[in-house]
Amino acid sequence: MKRRHLLLLAGMSVLTAPACEPADTGEAEADATEAAAPPPSATTVRSEMLADLGELREKYLRLADAMPESAYGWRPAEGVRSVSEVYMHIAAANFGIVMSVLEVQPPTMADPAWYDFQNAESIADKMTIGEALAASFDYVGEVIQGASDTRLQEAVDLFGRETSVRGALLLVITHCHEHLGQSIAYARMNGVTPPWSEG
Repeated sequence: MKRRHLLLLAGMSVLTAPACEPADTGEAEADATEAAAPPPSATTVRSEMLADLGELREKYLRLADAMPESAYGWRPAEGVRSVSEVYMHIAAANFGIVMSVLEVQPPTMADPAWYDFQNAESIADKMTIGEALAASFDYVGEVIQGASDTRLQEAVDLFGRETSVRGALLLVITHCHEHLGQSIAYARMNGVTPPWSEG
């Protein structure tokens, strides 16, 4: 009888015990997701553009230096830019797009002939081309460095379509990449290995 009474009391205590609250899995999942997420990058659009531009500058200058001046007049076919014309096309575009689209002052350190679209590509002297390329990349870099976040977001007309100052600067960088590939092919066809690919 006593045993039966104890079993009855035990059963009642189980029935009357407070129910355990379900775990808040949403909060736990959020914590786990946060912990698994990679940390945000410390870079900015400006610093990323400058890093890319710096790498382009170095590659163009090294490749232009590695190419013998005797190959500067070489072109793969009639009506296609020669080695020197591609280099000066880049220098003129770096200067010209930034000056005309962004409406900034011409660079004081550059010869006006370097950003004259009509005549820049007629420059064939290796030393002058190296100077023009270096100055053009430095100029774009200074403009990027000096542009505020508000300025980067400003609307501009880029060859008949609306974009931002940032978009125009990105076009300059993309244009350099396009012709770097062309210049690498030109070098290879003239038996010159791009310096950064040697070894």
